[in-house]
Amino acid sequence: MLLREINMSTRQLRLNDPDQIQKNMNRFLGKKINVVLEDNTVIFGELTAVNPLDIQVLNMRLKKVRCSFKDITEVYLDTNA
Repeated sequence: MLLREINMSTRQLRLNDPDQIQKNMNRFLGKKINVVLEDNTVIFGELTAVNPLDIQVLNMRLKKVRCSFKDITEVYLDTNA
């Protein structure tokens, strides 16, 4: 029996420039993301909608949360490399 070692490392993608966040959010629809707000609270959930002024995240309690782009300081998510 042949055993193969699978190396699946996890990388973290961080966006902390406001223009970069707004331009790249459509790429992450349907993925789990972490959103850091200006008051240092973090929202973790699935990105469900992106609008010109805000995003919508379905949090772990299955509640829809809207975050305005002006309130977001950073967005990060894990990706497989």
